[in-house]
Amino acid sequence: MEKNDRSISVVIPVHNSEKTLEAVLMPLLDELRIGDELIVVDDRSEDRSSEIALRLGAVVISSSGSPGAAGARNTGAQAAAGEWVLFVDSDSVAPSGWRSKLQQRIGQDPGAVQATYSPVAAGSKAATFYKNFYYYYTFTRRISSDHITGCGTFFFAVRRAVFLELEGFDDRIPGATVEDADFAARLVGAGDSILMATEIEVYHLREYTFTELMRYEWRMMKSKVLYLLRRGSGHAVPSVSMATPLEMLSVISGAVSIWLIPAGLVAYATGCLWGIWLSIAGFSILTAGHTGFWFASVREAGMRGFLASFMTFPDLILIIPAVLSGVIMHITGRKY
Repeated sequence: MEKNDRSISVVIPVHNSEKTLEAVLMPLLDELRIGDELIVVDDRSEDRSSEIALRLGAVVISSSGSPGAAGARNTGAQAAAGEWVLFVDSDSVAPSGWRSKLQQRIGQDPGAVQATYSPVAAGSKAATFYKNFYYYYTFTRRISSDHITGCGTFFFAVRRAVFLELEGFDDRIPGATVEDADFAARLVGAGDSILMATEIEVYHLREYTFTELMRYEWRMMKSKVLYLLRRGSGHAVPSVSMATPLEMLSVISGAVSIWLIPAGLVAYATGCLWGIWLSIAGFSILTAGHTGFWFASVREAGMRGFLASFMTFPDLILIIPAVLSGVIMHITGRKY
């Protein structure tokens, strides 16, 4: 181990991940250095996940926390011996050279380091490409600072001492939704920083149909609303897809302007001539905010990117109903 290296414990929460686990573990194991370790936390799997991880040389422990990724990650961090904990999802493939690139970022003395999505998406479905490229575009184009206010646990490294001091992820948050945003806000709110490492592009193995993607987006949006309504004073500026609200202005304005289009058309159909101008205004705002993303999608993936561009519309349409649904849930007593 080189003099300035920091030991890293890679923690992977696993639940029935036998189909992707070997592809995820191999590039991680190949680049571990002396003093590093790879811990697979089995979160009540019913398949061969543990057997595969043991065969490949990972340390396997059972999750002792609440069911779900947050509890499993907390279990892994508690068992870790490294100065840094690197959380990797069980469907996320690290790129070649990840260890040296991460070490370079750690050398800049942040509290945490965040990788980005690869623009290359698995399979052939447009929905999968849209999901991946949306995050890649956000991380590399919309975020203007080297430091961010959110995080994504698909490849997220944090000082173990900082993680333990903040008491880890909030395992009361159900599923894999906003537990990472909550942790990032507490970390930044405590005066630490999250450094963006756009040179570490992580390839995701999960594929989505259009229906699966929209269900995922609906669940995530509601979870973000519930989180924003319950967040405490110790949290930093809230993140939206790991960017600040200002950096995501095109998305926020698009969520409003897309509803102006049908509203204007209905008004025009009932005899209000100004309705057509309302529709034009809505379309203009939407187009101004998303033309860059649409062109980038087509340049990256051709026809697949072109088809993926159309998913912007249903994705934006969901935002306001999901926000209202989350507000209603909060008013009626739902906190998580």
